[in-house]
Formats: sequence, structure tokens, C-alpha cells
Amino acid sequence: MNFHLFILTIYCSIIYVFSYTDPSITNPQLVKRFEYKLSFKGPNLAFKDGSIPFWTFGGSAIASDEQIRITPSIRSQKGWVWSKNTLSADSWLLDVKLRVTGRGRLGADGMAIWFTENPGVEGSVFGSNDQWKGLGIFLDSFDNDALTTQLQNNPIIVVMLNDGTKFYDHQHDGSSQIQGSCIRDFRNKPLPIQLKIEYINQGLTIYINNGISQDDNAFELCTHIDRIQLPKIGYLGVTAATGGLADDHDVLEFLTHTYSDRQILAQNQVTTDEQARKYKEEYEKYEQELQQQKADYRKDHPDATTPLNEQQIYETEYDREFRIILEGQDQIRLALTSIDRKMAELLGRVERFGSVGGGQAQGTPSIGSNVPADVARVQDINRVINANTDMTRTVQSFGQVLTDLQQKVNYLQTNLNNQRPVNTGNQAVNSNVDSKTLNELRDTIRQIKSETNTLLQKSSNQVQCPNVAHLGDSSCLGPYTFFAIIALQIIIFIGYFTYRKQQDHLSRKYL
Repeated sequence: MNFHLFILTIYCSIIYVFSYTDPSITNPQLVKRFEYKLSFKGPNLAFKDGSIPFWTFGGSAIASDEQIRITPSIRSQKGWVWSKNTLSADSWLLDVKLRVTGRGRLGADGMAIWFTENPGVEGSVFGSNDQWKGLGIFLDSFDNDALTTQLQNNPIIVVMLNDGTKFYDHQHDGSSQIQGSCIRDFRNKPLPIQLKIEYINQGLTIYINNGISQDDNAFELCTHIDRIQLPKIGYLGVTAATGGLADDHDVLEFLTHTYSDRQILAQNQVTTDEQARKYKEEYEKYEQELQQQKADYRKDHPDATTPLNEQQIYETEYDREFRIILEGQDQIRLALTSIDRKMAELLGRVERFGSVGGGQAQGTPSIGSNVPADVARVQDINRVINANTDMTRTVQSFGQVLTDLQQKVNYLQTNLNNQRPVNTGNQAVNSNVDSKTLNELRDTIRQIKSETNTLLQKSSNQVQCPNVAHLGDSSCLGPYTFFAIIALQIIIFIGYFTYRKQQDHLSRKYL
């Protein structure tokens, strides 16, 4: 007999502990839906700027990657977090995971979970305003009426409804105003506590997981209230406050689900399909009327309508790609023109430097760029191909030529640094300048100028490729060759500016 009584006791305990069952499982007519705009959960709870998607927070609340700390363990703090979107379902479920921790044996003041007609503002009721309209679920951790009642009924979880006219009785912890409650110690638990707040068929039920068991389904009934009227549309929020004592009030998860009747959803779906069918019929009817009006207009005004040739109005894909190639080549031509002008200036400086000891040079040739500006013609496609090939080879040779030029300049600079200037009046004459090196330097620069002018003359005569039936039949400059030319051009610019910097430094030192 005792054995059977023991088994019955264990069975009843299991039923009591695991008392929560999802209503959508027990009632197949209910369809459960997750509302992501009314939920938050770590990790990646907050953005990099500290904001929470679809939620707003303030006061002392701090959002991190894993949780929202509503209030830290500092005295006289208030924090809040409210949803930006509203909850408008008749049946819903809130799954809230919390942690309340503090160093002392007693904590204060507590935190609250809200469903109100309007989002709350910072106030005196656990961090939110008084005279709210809706539902408030309070986790009160400080016993304000301990001296008068001697009940020692805190920490406690209480439920209070307000129609916007009632004031919360702080001195007595709202004992005469609560609609339901359960005494549970939710402070300093080894695991976060978890509340399930279920509102179905005007009945409010609260389940609690006390944070001792590692089983996430170990819920027990806290309180149940029948026939309560909540706002049809409301905002969700969590607030907390500290007083003379302080706790850390953290929210780790806030998940919202709504329940809908399957038959109502099916009726709504049928209504939606019927509306879509009507809209489709109206659209087809309107399209037929439009086509008839166009036909009547063309019949009444035969001279006012002219057929459009889309090939003449719109640019083909091949023409657009070839136009981009020609624009890129034109930019290369302009860049090479600038290089030619800079090389002419560089040649003049080198000749002036070489004539310091032996008199002025016979003259610096004035080299200009005479690039024809006429546009290439379609029938000269072979010239475009040859010019692109020569351009590629010439630009590739620029790197080698500039490397040789840099070596010769370094050699010249080394010789000049090893020589001692001979003062003749106000001018220092370098009598031991290596004329052979200067001549080689002039020849190299002239070679660059000659290749540049040849490249400019060829690039200026480039023309547009003719239209072909297939894109694969074209032999024009491809994108890989074009980007290779651009890369070589950047190398040329870097080499030129390096050389120019060294040459300017050398001129300031010896001229």
C-alpha cells in the first residue's frame, strides 16, 4: 500500500511540475505563429550601434550582444524597453527569460512585464508610469509592507489590471489591487528564470521555471485568471527600478507567439483568393479596353502614328560595351599626352643640368603632342586592333625603360655626391660630370617621347568596331586587356613621380 502511494505521489509531482503544454498541441484548431517583430533574443541581439531591431529602450537600460540589462546594481536607477510594433491578436503567448541578481540578501525594487494600450514612459511603478491601461505583471523583490503586515511575502509575482484610473499602492505592494499572484524566490538563481504568459479566450495563465533545473520544460503553474478584458491592440515592454537596495535586472529572451483559429484563417485565405481573382478580372478587362482604345485611335488618326524602330532608338548591348572601351582608350590617350608633356619638361631640366659646367645647351627642343581629334570610322576595324596591340606593347616597355632610367639617374647621383664643387664666383661648377651618362639619359628620354608620340598617333586613329551578329565574333579590346593597360599606366605614374621627386631634389642641390 505504501509503495502504491509513493508511486502516485511521484506521478502527481511530475504532472504538477510539467504542467505547461502548448495550446496548439492540445487544441488542433489553433495555429501558432512566431512574431519576430515583437521578439528579441541573443546572440546578436543588438546592432553595432547599440540599437535593437523593432524595439526601443532608454533610462539605465543597456543592450549587449546576449541580453538587455534593464537596470544595473546601482541605487535609484530606472530602465525600460518597449516594442515599436503593436500586438493585435486575440490569443498570444509571451516567453520571457529573466535574471535578477544582487550581492545582498534582499533586493529592490523589482521589474515588470507590460501589455498596455500605449507605450509607457519612465515613472514610479517599477520604472514605468502609473495609471496605465492594460496588463502589468510585477516581479516585486522588496517587501514594503513588512513592518505593518508581518507577512514576509516577497519576492512575489503579481498580476494587476488597470483601466487608466487606478494608482499603484506602493506602501502595501498593491496587495488590495492584485488579481493573481504566486510567491516565488526569483533572485540569485543558478540559471535564468523563465515565464510563460498565456492569454487565450480571455483567460490569463502564468507559468514559471524557477531556474534550478536545467530542463527548459520544467514549468509549474503560478496563477490563472478568467474573464479578463485586455486592450485589442497593445504594446509590449519590460521595465525595472532600484531604490535604496539594488539588483541587476537582465532580460535574456523575449519571444512572442500568436494563436489563430484554423477555420478563420481558411476563411480569410478564401476571401483573399476571391479578392485576387476579382482584381485579376478587372485588370484583364482594363487591358482589353486599353488595347481597343489604341486600335480605335490608330484607325481614326492613321497619319499621327508612326512605327518605332527600337534598334535605332535604344543602344544595343554590344554598342554600349564598345562605347565604354572607346571611352577608356580616350582616357588612356589623354593620360599619355600628359606623360609626353611631363617628359618634355624633364628633358629640358636634364639638358640644363648638363650645361652647367660647359655653358648653355644649344636649345631644348619643344616637343608637343599633335594628336588628331577626328573620330575613327567603322571600316577601319583593323587599325583599332593594331593600335590596341601596339599600345599594349608600348605601355609594357615603359616599365623597363623607366627602370633603366632610374638606374642611370642613381648612378649619376652617386657620382655627383662623390665630387667636390669648385667655387668660381657665386656659382659652383661641377667639372667632373659624366657626359656619357647624361647623353645616355637624353637618348632614353627621347626614346620614351618617340614611343609616346607613336602610341598617340595610333590611338587617335582608333575607330568603332562594326556591328556583328554575335558578340563572340568581335576582335576588339577585351576587358582583361583594358584593365591590364590601366594597371601598367598606374605603374608608369608611380615611376615618373618617383623620378621627378629625385630629380627636383638633385636640381635644388646643384643648380
